[in-house]
Amino acid sequence: MNIKTLLIGLAGGIVVFLTGFLIYGILLMEYFTNNIPNYPGLIKDPMEIWAIGAGNILWGITMSYIIEIADIKSGIKGAINGAIIFFLFSLGMNMVSFSQYNLYNLPVSFVDALCMAALGASSGALIGWLHERTSS
Repeated sequence: MNIKTLLIGLAGGIVVFLTGFLIYGILLMEYFTNNIPNYPGLIKDPMEIWAIGAGNILWGITMSYIIEIADIKSGIKGAINGAIIFFLFSLGMNMVSFSQYNLYNLPVSFVDALCMAALGASSGALIGWLHERTSS
């Protein structure tokens, strides 16, 4: 991994953060609030926004690394592959969590995976486009 991959990943992570805020913080906040159990102490108030940002940056760097090694140099291909990667990873994590915790039910697990696919598509599009623009 080189500095270009890290910088493109940083940009992708910012897109993940902003898209996540739009989807989870505005559009579907009520859906998730109404469909996740409310255990005392489960939800932090206030949230650790720095940790959300750090996690999003790490996702962006991971996506940039995958797109680089897959030699994807297009916004469309980046979006498609980003959506697939985020969807599968999220659904896998949600299935494991569903098997162990009383947090998400199956419908919420699938909705979350679809939301994550949107995050992957938006960041993958930017990352693929940036890799195309900066390839030598």
